[in-house]
Amino acid sequence: MEQLEPDLWQTSPRAVADGVSTRAYLLTKPSGNLLIYNLGEDQEDDLDSIEELGGVSVQVLSHRDEASPALSKVRDRFASRLAYHEADAAAIRDQGEADLSIAPGCDDPALSEVEVLHTPGHTPGSVTLRYESPHGKTYLFTGDTIVPVSGGWATAVYPELESDAGALVESLTSLRDQSADLLVSSAFVGESGVVELAADAWCEAIDGRIASLQRRFGV
Repeated sequence: MEQLEPDLWQTSPRAVADGVSTRAYLLTKPSGNLLIYNLGEDQEDDLDSIEELGGVSVQVLSHRDEASPALSKVRDRFASRLAYHEADAAAIRDQGEADLSIAPGCDDPALSEVEVLHTPGHTPGSVTLRYESPHGKTYLFTGDTIVPVSGGWATAVYPELESDAGALVESLTSLRDQSADLLVSSAFVGESGVVELAADAWCEAIDGRIASLQRRFGV
């Protein structure tokens, strides 16, 4: 585990496709630690580190692609709950039943300081999490709705897997006003899924991806 901020840690990277990696992130909070996204089945060192940092209260998936047998390892190790959006439930529940269905306005105590945004498009149940850390920075966990790619940005649309380009454009438009100090994606290409962004750079990134989707899909 690597510490990024006083209350934010990242696991070691895990390759999921050619050139594409992913990490999970531990957000430590007085009301209960959140494990955001997922890790691999063989990442025992990361699980040991998570235990030393207080374990996991709730594991939050941003979308269906993060489901794997590792979900049960996390639940068994920490007696944690699993949370994801109901629109992706059919694709996730074989790997782990949800203890908590998350959506905007979620009032579960473990998520009381976290703003949940439903950002469909990459998948029907994709969510983004926004957290204003008491240490002074705001974190935006975007899942795979928008991801850093070696100095640029990417959005992924797979119609055969229920992606919806029009919905993704609407979600990106809604995220344009959600600027944060740190963007934290699930998948990424390059060294890191964590990017420090000024507000103007964030708007430029969003506008670029919207324009690309409009050209490609005519939405």
